[in-house]
Amino acid sequence: MYYNLSLLFIYFFLYAIIGWMCEVVYCSIPAKKFINRGFLNGPYCPIYGVGALIIIMFLMPYVSDPILVFFIGILLTSTLEYITSWGMEKLFHAKWWDYSDHQYNINGRVCLLNSFLFGLLCVILMYLVHPIVSDLVNSFSSFWIQVIATAAAVLFLSDLVESTRETVSFNKKLTSVYEATTELKDNLMEKGITTANEVTARVRELKDDKLSEAKDSAHHLIVSLTSRINETKLINRYSHRRIMNAFPKMAHVYHQNSLELYKALMEKNKGHQSDGEAK
Repeated sequence: MYYNLSLLFIYFFLYAIIGWMCEVVYCSIPAKKFINRGFLNGPYCPIYGVGALIIIMFLMPYVSDPILVFFIGILLTSTLEYITSWGMEKLFHAKWWDYSDHQYNINGRVCLLNSFLFGLLCVILMYLVHPIVSDLVNSFSSFWIQVIATAAAVLFLSDLVESTRETVSFNKKLTSVYEATTELKDNLMEKGITTANEVTARVRELKDDKLSEAKDSAHHLIVSLTSRINETKLINRYSHRRIMNAFPKMAHVYHQNSLELYKALMEKNKGHQSDGEAK
């Protein structure tokens, strides 16, 4: 029993890594920079591991018909992606990816282009990748399969706990950004800054964050706001920056304006850090 579970977990883990590699290549090339994709910190995307196991189990009886594999693969992977998007939104109050700007999408959670690509990946998986992976895994003895699976499970579960904790702290940070902005809302409106977009724009334009050298009262308020947000220990954490880089189209259910402001502030602080290192 433990051997069978170990074998399944190794397949899950390997395909999660392969999926992560595909995501990184697919997203990093257009962005012209490395993007660590996925919810977790490590080099794996669980949705690909789960998807691969589902595909292998459901499509093996139809392996003699590549066309059927392609279309059933589209249905299975699109359903999984939709459920995952919905579940993560309910759990973390954020829409992690959004295909609303793609043609033929369903609630921005899945789109025809990605579903087509996933269908192709299903064909590649069933006829090219899985036979190789299966031969590789089965070349190990049952003892080593159980050892490797146990070690991988400990690593994966530790990352899952830590990444979940960091995501919770990310949501707390957005709440603190919202509270800091709300406290200064009336004062900002008095200075002619009436919308959240204007606040974010002023933060992006901010060159000097020293209160003693504030140019005017509005500038002073923006500096005060950034200082108040920076006071919390949750600012500038690598995981927060990674989450925003990995999911640039993330939309928060409750604090979208705070998310945009936090992005601007992170960019500003990163620029200051780069200037400091250059000097």
